[in-house]
Amino acid sequence: MCYDRDFNAKATTCISANCTIPEALFTKNLTSTSCGITSGTNHSFIPIDITFFTVAAISVFLRAIARYLARVPVWWDDFTIILAFLCCIAYTTIALIILPRGLGTDIWAIPLDTIILIFKALYTLYILYITGRHLVRMSILFFYLRIFSHIPLARRLIRLTILFFIACCIAFDFAIMFGCAPFDYYWTMWDGQHEGHCISINAIFWSGAIIVIAMDFWVILIPLPFIVRMNLPLRKKITTGIMFALGILVIIISLYRLRTINQFTQSQNPTLDFLEVGIWSGLENYVGITCACLPNFHYLRKPVNAWLNRLSYHKTRSSGPTDGRSGIGSGHPGSLDNTKFGSDRTTTTATTVDVERHASESQVQLSRPGWSDIAGSVDIELDTRNRLGTGRTAWS
Repeated sequence: MCYDRDFNAKATTCISANCTIPEALFTKNLTSTSCGITSGTNHSFIPIDITFFTVAAISVFLRAIARYLARVPVWWDDFTIILAFLCCIAYTTIALIILPRGLGTDIWAIPLDTIILIFKALYTLYILYITGRHLVRMSILFFYLRIFSHIPLARRLIRLTILFFIACCIAFDFAIMFGCAPFDYYWTMWDGQHEGHCISINAIFWSGAIIVIAMDFWVILIPLPFIVRMNLPLRKKITTGIMFALGILVIIISLYRLRTINQFTQSQNPTLDFLEVGIWSGLENYVGITCACLPNFHYLRKPVNAWLNRLSYHKTRSSGPTDGRSGIGSGHPGSLDNTKFGSDRTTTTATTVDVERHASESQVQLSRPGWSDIAGSVDIELDTRNRLGTGRTAWS
């Protein structure tokens, strides 16, 4: 009986016509357990999501360090990317919390009370995804505004696009939050025993996805005519190319995500079928955050190079031979040795001065503004020689 397809097909038809959804799920659970049939479970998304989430987290962290070192004022592009990352943190955390409770498992294998909890979680995940998605785009647009604010046409285009994204974010969030009447019908309608109605979730998903993909192309195209006119060095051209490549990758992910929408919104087994659309929704935001943070990484080049140079210098000094410049017989860098040979007098002074390069203390600019917090050691050797009344001073 367990493997009789004709019998199972007739039983399924009978149960669907005469039983409530909770009764049908209970029957499916009972018969499957009796026949030794295990529920379908798919947790393959965990390493994928964790990996891309970690990359996004590192990108935000490096962006914060770069902003601090460069003394670049925090602006709207920073605020929006932080909010987008907070949405990603909440999205990933909720997904991992409900994972052991049944997300990624056949709905018939989940306790009925837990199903309501999962639908509440999915409701929250939709809102977090939509909000994070629009915040990532707005962060990129605010970055454009920071760069091209001196160009009137670019400024107008960017501001109008930001306003459009704000309007879309509010509209789609409200469509999800208040799309069902009564309010809680979204997570109670699954059993077919509650009264209420909802607007089409399928329509919300499709319209939102198509609009965002179209706007992604627009976001990529906005700066192109202005960048072409700029005479950028090769390094900045490469960085710009990488940023645009990641932007195109975000569009590819969004396009691939389209094929998962119907699979979920029209599913009879949503707790299992949510996985694919959930994975690609998360990846879209993770890669988008990485793309938005990438332009700030060039601020790290100078402190990293300075650190590597200091490291190489100290290794060379520790491994190289002693040339006696630190004083004869004393071994201390502050020693002073005076030697007289008849009428010729040679005075050699060798000292090491540690200079903490702080902008508030420096009277002489030692480095470019914005990198004054880099501490280093500067060896200053003063060689004063007086021969027959002729004085010479050399600094190195």
